[in-house]
Amino acid sequence: MNMFDKEIDNIKKIRPGANKGQTNPHKFALLLAIIALYENNPNRENKFFIDCELESLFEKYFKILDASRNYISSMIEMPFFHLQNDGVWRLFIIPGKEDEYRNIVANHKSRFTKKRIKEIFSHASIVDDFDVMFRSEEGRELARDTILKIFEGHISENKDDSAEVSLMPNDTNHQFVHYLNSLQRTDGKNENALAESQACNKQFAAIHVPHPLTDLILSELNKEGGDHIILTGHAGDGKSTIALDLYKRLKGIGADQPLDSPPKPREDIGAIAIIKDLSERDKQEDQALLEEMASGSRRFLLVSNTGTLIDLTRDNAATFALDPTTIEEQVLRAISAESGEARLVLGDFRFRVFNLALLDNLSLAKKIFHKMLDPKHWQPCQECERRPACPIALNVALLTDNDARAVERIFLAYRRMYEYGARLTIRQFTEHLASLITAGLEGEDIARLSIGEEDAGLAAYLFFNRFFGDNGKERDANAQEMQAIRAVSRQGFGDRPVSSWEHRLWLRGAGQEFSLRIPKIETIFQNLRRIGARVQDGRAAREQVRRMLFFLYDFATEEQGFLSQYLCSPTLLQWLTWQREGKLVLNERDQLDEQIYPVLQEHFTGVRLPEGMTKQERRLYVTLSRHRSHIRQSAQIVLAQVDWSTAVDLVLRPRETSLGRRRYDLVLQGKGLIAGLELLLPVPFLDYVMIRRFGELGEVLDASYRQRLDHFKAQVQERAAADREERFMLVRLRPDHTFHRQYFSIEQEHLEVRDVL
Repeated sequence: MNMFDKEIDNIKKIRPGANKGQTNPHKFALLLAIIALYENNPNRENKFFIDCELESLFEKYFKILDASRNYISSMIEMPFFHLQNDGVWRLFIIPGKEDEYRNIVANHKSRFTKKRIKEIFSHASIVDDFDVMFRSEEGRELARDTILKIFEGHISENKDDSAEVSLMPNDTNHQFVHYLNSLQRTDGKNENALAESQACNKQFAAIHVPHPLTDLILSELNKEGGDHIILTGHAGDGKSTIALDLYKRLKGIGADQPLDSPPKPREDIGAIAIIKDLSERDKQEDQALLEEMASGSRRFLLVSNTGTLIDLTRDNAATFALDPTTIEEQVLRAISAESGEARLVLGDFRFRVFNLALLDNLSLAKKIFHKMLDPKHWQPCQECERRPACPIALNVALLTDNDARAVERIFLAYRRMYEYGARLTIRQFTEHLASLITAGLEGEDIARLSIGEEDAGLAAYLFFNRFFGDNGKERDANAQEMQAIRAVSRQGFGDRPVSSWEHRLWLRGAGQEFSLRIPKIETIFQNLRRIGARVQDGRAAREQVRRMLFFLYDFATEEQGFLSQYLCSPTLLQWLTWQREGKLVLNERDQLDEQIYPVLQEHFTGVRLPEGMTKQERRLYVTLSRHRSHIRQSAQIVLAQVDWSTAVDLVLRPRETSLGRRRYDLVLQGKGLIAGLELLLPVPFLDYVMIRRFGELGEVLDASYRQRLDHFKAQVQERAAADREERFMLVRLRPDHTFHRQYFSIEQEHLEVRDVL
C-alpha cells in the first residue's frame, strides 16, 4: 500500500464535468501547474495566485490534456474557484470582502471572473495532505501518472505523432526565463532570491558557481589542529551558499542536486558542525556551544553578521578570559582585515575569519553570468516561432556572439564601480545580470509585444538599456528598486561625450557610412542615429547610440579613449594593464611622477601649478596657507620641504588576497627624510590627477581621499619640518609659475633676507 493512496483516490474523485462526452481538463491542468511549481521549489510557500507564472503553466497543461479545444485566458478562473469543491483546494477571502463574496454567490447571474478572484481572494492553498504529497518527488510523480491515465486516450487522439507529450515542467521554453525573473526583486515573484529557497530548487544548479573559499574552508575544518571558521559579510554576499556547498560536500550530495528541504540551523556532519546563521541560535545555549567548541570534539563553521558575532563574544567574555572591550576591538580588527581574512585568538579559542564583504567578487559574478548565457539553456529558443521579435533571444545572441566585448564591457563598468567603492553583493549582481537578459519579460509578455524584427522598439528591452534600468527614454520604476541600478546611476557613465565621436556620429555629412558592424541590430543602430541627429528630440536616441558603442563596438587601439571617457575614468584601462602585467615601464613611471607632483603640491599649498613647470626645480612644500577658497596667497611660509626627485618613488606593490589572487596597488613611497611614509594611489585618485591635469577645475576629490592626503601631508611635515631656530623660509610664486624661495632671519636687530638658490 502506498502512503499517498488516499490522495490518489481523491484525484480520481475530482468532478471535472464533461464537454461532448470528453472529460474537461481544467481542474487537472491547474493541478499539474501546481505540481510544476512544487517541482521548481519543493520548499515553496503554500500560497498560489493567478499570475503570469501560474497562467503560463496552466495553459501548457491544458493544451496537453485537450489539444482539440481553443485555449482562452479566462479558462483558469473556473478551476481556480471550483477546485475547492473537491476537497483539495482552499480559497482565502481578503478581510472586508466577505459581503462582496456572498453577493456573487447569491446572484446566479454573476460569476467569479479573474478580476473578481484577484480582488476578493488573498490567495489559495492546497490542503495539507496534498501539500505534503507535492513536496515529495514520489508524490508528484504519482499525481502526474494518475492524471495522465485519466486523459491517456484523448491525448493519443489529439497529439501530433512527432510531438513528445511531457507533464514535467522543465521542457517549456520559458522555464529558465521565469527562473531568471524569479531572481529579480522587481515584483512579487522573487522567491528564489534567497539561498534558503535555492537549496531546494532544481534550477539553481543552472547558474550556481562554487565559491573559491569553499575548498579553503573545508581544508581548514578537516586539518588536524585547524581553527574554527567564522564567515561574515553583507546579506547577499554568499555566506549561506558557501555553507550549503560545504554541507553538500560533507554529506556526499552532488553540487547540482537539490535538497528535499533546506539545511537546519545547525547541521552536524561527522566531526564538523555548520551553524548557517548565528542570529537564529538560542542564546540560552551559548555557553554549551562555547564549551563544545573548546572541547575540540567538533570543528565549527559559524555564519554570522558583525553585530551577532560581537554580541556572542562580548556576552561571554568570561569564557574567553578577556574583558568585553578588548574582545570587541579584536573582533572588529579581524573582520576589517584588508585581505578579507584574519586569525582571531580569544583566550584558548582560535578562529579563522573570512569577511566576504572585503573580497573582490567580480570574477565570481562573471562566471555566474556565463552560466546564465550557456547555450544549453536557450536551445528551445532556436525553434520558437517568436524568436525573430523576441528581445530575450536577441539579448542572449548579442551577449554570446560578442562575448569578448559585450560581457567584458559590462564587467569593465562593474570594475569602475568597484574601484570607486560601489561594491555589489553576489545577490545584487545576480538580479542585475538576470535583468539584462530578460528585461523582466515572461513568455506571455513577448507574445503580446507588437514589435517587428527590425523595430526600434526592441531597443527598449535590450541589455545596453536595461543595464541602466530604463528603456532608453524612461526609467523602469521596478528596476530602480535594484541596488545595482541605483549604483550605476551614481557613476555618471556617458556624462562626458567624446567630441570627436560626436562629430563623427551626428554632424551632417560626417560619418554617414559609419557602421556598428553587428548585423543583428544594425538597423536599430542606424535608426537611432537618424533620430539622434535631430536637435529637438534626439537626446535619448543619442544616449542609446553611445551605450551601443560602449558595450558592442570593436574600437581600434587608438580609439580606446572612448571607453575611458564613457566610464569617467581616464586611468582604469591603464590600471587593468598593471593588474595583468604586474609592472610599470620606465616611461610610464616618469609620466605618472610628473602628473602626481603638481596635484600634491596644489593640495599642500593651495597653489595650482600649470602643466610644464614640473620639468624645472621640483620641491614639495608644506606651507602655512589659508584655504584657497578664502584668499589666494602668492607668498607662503614654509613648514616643511623635501626634494621630490630624491624623496619619493612610485612602485607597484603586489598584495595577496585570501583567495590566492594577486592585486597590484600603485604606491607613493618616501625615501630619505620621509622614508617609511606611503601614500596609496587608487584609481579614483589617479583619475582625479588626470582630470585636474586636463584642466577640469570643477572636479572634486572624495572626502576619504582628501583625508588620506591630509594625513600624508601631516606625516611629511612632522618628518621634514623646516629649521625654526631664528629663521623661516618664504616661498613666492613667480609670474612664470615657479617658486622663488627666500630665507628671513633676524641678526642683531636687523632683518636679513636671503634668496635660496
